[in-house]
Amino acid sequence: MSDEYKKYLWISNRVLLGLVFLIPGLLKLFVMGPEEVTGMLNSLGFPAAIFFAWILIIVEIVAGAMIVFNWQMKYAVWGPFVIILVAGFLVYFSIEQLPSFLMHLLIASNLLIWGHDGKKK
Repeated sequence: MSDEYKKYLWISNRVLLGLVFLIPGLLKLFVMGPEEVTGMLNSLGFPAAIFFAWILIIVEIVAGAMIVFNWQMKYAVWGPFVIILVAGFLVYFSIEQLPSFLMHLLIASNLLIWGHDGKKK
């Protein structure tokens, strides 16, 4: 596989990874609304759900954009990493939801790869 081809694969991977967070963050802000996100977090037992709803929305949008644009990857990946792990363990950690749980772990591992080595790609 040529280096040029690999370069485009890495770019595609990074952009898609960023969109995994950017698009849901924008949907939470403009479609669902912070009130619905607060309700969702309340149903999961989060304390101070309104605070965490805004943190979730802001981190998804800002970090998602940072990942898409390959900016400060060493720092950009940590918020989404925490979000994806918390979501995986709180929502999908059951035998019935095993494929979704594994997908969350896959995304988390991808974030760690980019955070460690992102600028080299």
